[in-house]
Amino acid sequence: MANRPFFAFHFHKQAHTPMYIQLAEQLQTAILHGAFLVDGQQLISLRDMKTVSGCSLETVKKAYDHLAEEGWLEAVHGKGYYLTQRAKEARLESRLPLTDIPIASLADSSPRPGEELVKRLRSAFNDSLAVLDEPSAQKKVRLAHAAKVFADHLSRRGLPHFPERVLSFNRSTSGFAFLAQRVMNPRDVVYVEEYSYPVFLRLLSQCGITVRPIRMDEDGISIHALDEEHEHYPANWLLINPHHHFPTGISYSHQRKEELLQWAAQKNVRMVENDHYGDLWFSEPSTPLYQMAIDAKISVQVYYLHSLSKTLARDLQLGILLLPADLSKEELERSRQIVSMTGAEPSLVVVEAAIKLLDDPWFSDVYLADRRALFHSRFQRLWEEQSHSLPAHARMYPISGGLNTWIEWGVASDRAAESEDRIVFMLLEEGLELTPGHAFRVADEPEDTVRRPAVRFPLAPMEERELKHWLYRLGAALIR
Repeated sequence: MANRPFFAFHFHKQAHTPMYIQLAEQLQTAILHGAFLVDGQQLISLRDMKTVSGCSLETVKKAYDHLAEEGWLEAVHGKGYYLTQRAKEARLESRLPLTDIPIASLADSSPRPGEELVKRLRSAFNDSLAVLDEPSAQKKVRLAHAAKVFADHLSRRGLPHFPERVLSFNRSTSGFAFLAQRVMNPRDVVYVEEYSYPVFLRLLSQCGITVRPIRMDEDGISIHALDEEHEHYPANWLLINPHHHFPTGISYSHQRKEELLQWAAQKNVRMVENDHYGDLWFSEPSTPLYQMAIDAKISVQVYYLHSLSKTLARDLQLGILLLPADLSKEELERSRQIVSMTGAEPSLVVVEAAIKLLDDPWFSDVYLADRRALFHSRFQRLWEEQSHSLPAHARMYPISGGLNTWIEWGVASDRAAESEDRIVFMLLEEGLELTPGHAFRVADEPEDTVRRPAVRFPLAPMEERELKHWLYRLGAALIR
């Protein structure tokens, strides 16, 4: 197909504007930028546009005819649709800057909620409004019940049933902020994976906490690298994301997790287990570190952080922090009071709506199962295409769950960030926003750090057809 699209179409199916009008309006923008044109004169065929846009052939035909009525196209029998003189002049006079072009973004990996989930959420929120008129005593009863429902949900994930140890937050980031501001000390040293969640890294730095990145391998954070770093900067904490790691997508091996627990026990290091995509596995996940420490009776304090925004809906911000199993009742109550005083608790309306869904067998047995199957299917298709789309020097990481994979290329050097920025810029010119590997590294990383360039490639924001298209475009950029 000539001139593959440099941007993906975005349609609002619930809008009052007909689909063919939406397509026609976006095609006008595309024409001004020179996209979808054969030799700069003719718009690509109806069937090619059907493939590119995802619209029906009838919708594409109506959009083309609409542009013809508006004086932008001329239908030539047996040949197709050509730009009129008016359209050619508009292209010369009104070449649009890139900022005016619809950009296809892979910067946000949060999945859109399904239609049935949105329907049930609306009903749940409507029912939960009744809590606004209740006395404080009744609200405490509801929060206690919510902790039990959250514990039920975590137990399906493989965690022990500890409702009394569950703290809920208005988002998982608030849960981590509680740890950074109220549990850790300003002079603490925290080891993090070499690729980590940027928001958490900034929070630690803002609290005056020293952050030390540790090299990773295919099984997780490197034990050898931990030992080397501990000789120079002894750690107080280890922050890791062992299940469907963000952003690389890898999952730690069971053996590596056992080694980490033993290492933390020997060095007297506390752990934060961030389970970013905890509910979105493709096959049954391995046991969380939190449970492993209890089963093996290892004296390591493990804090388990869980985000429900990926599970429920990206704008329904709700996080859970499971406190260590060895904290006393007094320490648990103190933590609960601190959370309440800092205003980090979620709205009771949000909590009530969330637990209504989490307590519904449909959610875990049907909805989550379908979501896992959907993203597994998308990854499998990308995995099958990688040998055809990516050059030999590039590699896609295998994953067993979550919402993104990791693509590395070339050889390790101290100029990886430059290579990443070059590829990201090239694809941005075509209309794709990608996140480079250096965006997930500590801000003060030494300039001579040697590593392979990489980008995160999420599975969620686009349909399978679009993901496959952009994987090929990334592969083409990597051989230029």
